[in-house]
Amino acid sequence: MRKSLLFLFAIGLIVSATLEVHAQAGPPPKVLSIFREEIKAGRGGAHERVEMGYVRALQKAKWPTYSIAMTPEAGGTDAWFMTAYDSFAELAKDRQSMGKNAQLMADFERMDGMDAEFRTGQRSIICVLNENLSYGPQFDISQMRYFSVTTIRVRFGHNEEYFEARRILADAVKKANPTAHSIMYTVTAGMPAGTFLLFTARKSLAELDPNPAVARAVQEAIGEENQKRRQKLLADSVMSNETSIYAFSSRMSYVPKEWVKTGGDFWAPKPPPPPRPAAAKKPAEAEKKTQ
Repeated sequence: MRKSLLFLFAIGLIVSATLEVHAQAGPPPKVLSIFREEIKAGRGGAHERVEMGYVRALQKAKWPTYSIAMTPEAGGTDAWFMTAYDSFAELAKDRQSMGKNAQLMADFERMDGMDAEFRTGQRSIICVLNENLSYGPQFDISQMRYFSVTTIRVRFGHNEEYFEARRILADAVKKANPTAHSIMYTVTAGMPAGTFLLFTARKSLAELDPNPAVARAVQEAIGEENQKRRQKLLADSVMSNETSIYAFSSRMSYVPKEWVKTGGDFWAPKPPPPPRPAAAKKPAEAEKKTQ
């Protein structure tokens, strides 16, 4: 399937199609759509310039559904393009509307051909929010700059054990560190069954620095007995657990203009400088090489 079609299912977690752009803080979207590209090593800059063409096409069309892009700060060479919806019905409506826009589809078709040069693979992923296993206060996504994304794969038939282990941790964090947040999504398409994605938004990488006092408070809130139970539940249920850190890409994101007011000039990036032409060789140097 062309990227222009995958894009319709693809961009997720942050901005709802019905978002009131003047109020950025809000609950996480119920349906998260992610388009993930694997980028050739050393071609990140060239890929970014092509992706900016998609943003310009959406701006020209004044498309009402926004998206955020992010690239790895640590962990891989991929790029994620994310859009959020309140329901699958909204996602389908957005796809149908985009398919009817001949100019936008033509622009996407042109960009697809250029973008293919820099990709080694791509994947479309759809997730649904798990409210019971998420925690933390609402936050203004326009002020965030990073996501920590943890991918958990659970053994077939062991979801309940993992959910119980997650609830033990979530309950403890709510008591010990009420300002912390973590949003859980269940993958429904695009990845193996039993895959869950945890998103933690961050304003800066400094938030990753260890905080022994908070760690002790969480451990105390869990308690020794629950900690042992949780470790066994995780050992019985989890096959793998991997965390990557992604930085938001303002140049590849398509966000409301109001984000410049709430999130700063980060969301109004300057265009990249044009490549410098190769310096002409001096006549004396050229003469030496021919001798």
